Amino acid sequence: MKKFFFILALLSTSLFCYAQRLIHDPAIPVVKSRIIIEQMRGGTVSENLSDLEYITLKGSKNDVIDHLSNSVFTKNRFAIINNQDGHLFIYDENGVLLNRVSKLEGYKPKDKRLFYAVDLIENKLVVYAERMKASYDLDGNLIEKFLDFEHKYSIPSIDLGQTRFLFGVAQVKRDSFPEFGLKMNDSILVRYDTRDTIRSQYYQGKSLVKISEEKAFAVFPSTYKMFELNPNGISKIHQFIFPFKNTIDTSNFAMYKDSSTLFDYLNKNQDKVYGVGRPMLYKNYMILHIGSFGLASWIAYNLETGEILSLKKILPDKSNDFLEFLDSNTLSTDGEYLYSVIFPNAIQRAKDKSREEAHTMRKEFLNMEKSLNPILVRFKLN
Repeated sequence: MKKFFFILALLSTSLFCYAQRLIHDPAIPVVKSRIIIEQMRGGTVSENLSDLEYITLKGSKNDVIDHLSNSVFTKNRFAIINNQDGHLFIYDENGVLLNRVSKLEGYKPKDKRLFYAVDLIENKLVVYAERMKASYDLDGNLIEKFLDFEHKYSIPSIDLGQTRFLFGVAQVKRDSFPEFGLKMNDSILVRYDTRDTIRSQYYQGKSLVKISEEKAFAVFPSTYKMFELNPNGISKIHQFIFPFKNTIDTSNFAMYKDSSTLFDYLNKNQDKVYGVGRPMLYKNYMILHIGSFGLASWIAYNLETGEILSLKKILPDKSNDFLEFLDSNTLSTDGEYLYSVIFPNAIQRAKDKSREEAHTMRKEFLNMEKSLNPILVRFKLN
């Protein structure tokens, strides 16, 4: 069931993207990182993580979160939109439910789901729905609402000093192409190859990630590439290379003709990687998601050394009572911590493993099995 929701979320949040090949200066240096997903480096929780916490999301028996549709996590607040009815749940740092926003005066959702997305902007929780936008403070008190809000698309951009970079998201009409893939001020640095007449779908996440005033990255998920930027342009390309069995043959145009055909292809070929994206900066790592129906995985790419750590390969040990800490789809960061979720059925697996290892689980972990809600996990990556 959980996997079904993940696949459904993939298709419902995907972008229609033209062109797999990119046209750019061939003299740009390329740093290639070969990834064999099954053989990526991992380790143990005690070796790789610190400040690991499990936080039960509390509330009455009526305050149940089935699945996380969208969420924002900070050190002091956890804001979650549940999948079933789109209500906004706001918790404090101990998992105590502060507020549940279940209605908005003057707004009646068409499909009974109140909100679709939540974001943290200038210390306010901003929620969105069809032709609606509203802002709440961190305790869930309404600040303002717009009941006839027009969602306008803006081209992703960042500034490095006096240089502005624009990302040409290929989210355009069926038979047209964006003018550019990446532009620096008025100069086009990367173009989409219009000879590719296909569409692919993937979850993009952020297109541009700023590291400092001197460095940023432009991420093109379906090409498995990141372009490293500085105020003078593109300094290098980071390319992730997978074995042939994991790589999608983009010359097979037929499978891209519509979303259902692509879904069927990916479902039948679950080892295929449809993209490397959803980037997040954490310390000196770029956290990336390897998109695959069967091999989905979060990786930490060390921007200084080029080393790649698979978070999925970090194994629970005695230090955390053999309890899982990572969800295959949910991961975010506030810069200091990484946040994920597990579900109460993970406690039984930890109990079984502890029994095998003659290890005694702590009582507070055993009690989490009674939770009706997902369990929030907060940790630091060493």
